[in-house]
Amino acid sequence: MANCNEQNCTCPKVECERHGKCCQCVNFHREKDNLVFCFRAIASKSK
Repeated sequence: MANCNEQNCTCPKVECERHGKCCQCVNFHREKDNLVFCFRAIASKSK
């Protein structure tokens, strides 16, 4: 189950190698010091 979250992934970048792989995606964006797509709406509500 490498892409176990693919059905629920809201990221529009479906060609991304991390699409549907939440842990890899979060770790990648954490290293880049930016927010993953699926967290952006939540973050904007908290401002």
